[in-house]
Amino acid sequence: MIGKVLELLNCKETEREINRRKFSICDDVNFILNLPIGYLKDVISPLENYLSKHMTNNFSRLTRVVPNDYEDTQLHFSKFFLNLYSSVISEILRFNILTSLVILDEYRMMPDKALIAAADELARNGINAIFSTSTPSVFFEEEIVSRFRNRRVVSISIVNEYGQAVEGRDCVKKGEGYYQCRGSYEVIELIEDFDIRDLDYEIIKGEEVFKVKEPFTLFVNSWEKALRLYRKLREERNTEVCLLNSSDECKVTITPKIMPTRFNVVSEISSLPTIVARSGIINDRDKIYVWVDRDNYDTVTESTLNLLSNIKVCLKHPFGCNGKMGYANKTVLKPNIDERLIKRLSEISHLMDRREFEKVTELFSDFVTVDLFTDKEKITTVPPEFVYENKKKILYYGNNCVYTYFTDGEKCSKIVYNWLEGGGVSWLKRNLARAYKNYVEEEGKKEVFLGLKAKDVGEWI
Repeated sequence: MIGKVLELLNCKETEREINRRKFSICDDVNFILNLPIGYLKDVISPLENYLSKHMTNNFSRLTRVVPNDYEDTQLHFSKFFLNLYSSVISEILRFNILTSLVILDEYRMMPDKALIAAADELARNGINAIFSTSTPSVFFEEEIVSRFRNRRVVSISIVNEYGQAVEGRDCVKKGEGYYQCRGSYEVIELIEDFDIRDLDYEIIKGEEVFKVKEPFTLFVNSWEKALRLYRKLREERNTEVCLLNSSDECKVTITPKIMPTRFNVVSEISSLPTIVARSGIINDRDKIYVWVDRDNYDTVTESTLNLLSNIKVCLKHPFGCNGKMGYANKTVLKPNIDERLIKRLSEISHLMDRREFEKVTELFSDFVTVDLFTDKEKITTVPPEFVYENKKKILYYGNNCVYTYFTDGEKCSKIVYNWLEGGGVSWLKRNLARAYKNYVEEEGKKEVFLGLKAKDVGEWI
């Protein structure tokens, strides 16, 4: 796979050196990678190694972006999205994005409207991008390609046999495993031989989840549900339970975030990309439990449940493994696109007028998250609703002060206190969006808002 990516970039060294790195000329190529879960690291590492020694005409660094509900080891999508349109001081300088090869890891788990808007902005600015997913979708792929207009886009899939990746696509075969589709869109199939461990799953419903005997990590779909189940298990069932972080003393760990675990995995039924991502963190276990609660699930989640219930699916490879059917292109829901959002963002992305930006923040406030510093080592990203509803539990809340994390350290902030005392969750969302974008000015000094210092989450309940 990585050999094919580097081959298509067609980078050629020159005699020039910039900052002790050799300068190379590379072709303008963008990629959509359809890979088994966890396989992207085999692409990233060689690219990082190449860019440690080379600078190219198209990019000089990698910027890897992950969904918001991943653990906090990479750049979350909401921060990337907001800073993509920023020219002021921000956590990620817009210049750095403009000079990056941007990798959107598991892009199917990112909000549809914001993802397509980001793809449009990347394409318009000539930024090279890699969109990677373990859950391919023809509809999402073609929408991304359409945003890149006349720029070259190559979709590469690891398949079990030729022809699997072009089912349902309007493409013409040009060679073994190579197809030309509409415009500058190409599809390449690679057959790579590697062992994929079998992973079985079992669907359990309602109270059956509490009958699982071995310790397990329960991945749920929202912070609110995590807190509700935490109370229920601890109080009603007197069960040793952990919230967010696992411990050997806990029978159950409950979390809405995708993170490594040493125990069995129980995943609440969710979108197919989320189920696949959660299955990817299982190490030496041979089963994942898919839990169906009594909640009213949306159309996307119901389509996943129907798929997993009616056929035995291989969760480790989009095109099938170990005699089980693949899930590639099995969910036919189209991306949710907001052309108004895309148009307004493209209009202001180069102007960066503060008032213009504050108007448009209302369009994407749903994509905003805030960093909650539970201690100096651990950082948790939470939705604004969680911060607002638990504001009284934030350290040093009171006397018109909230303890906040600024670029030069922790200090009391009256401005953040006023935000939390403001006009409700919607108002808070808009202000958080602006906070990621703009300066916070206090005592005549402009700072960048990063997050809130809070008590350990376990003490909040």
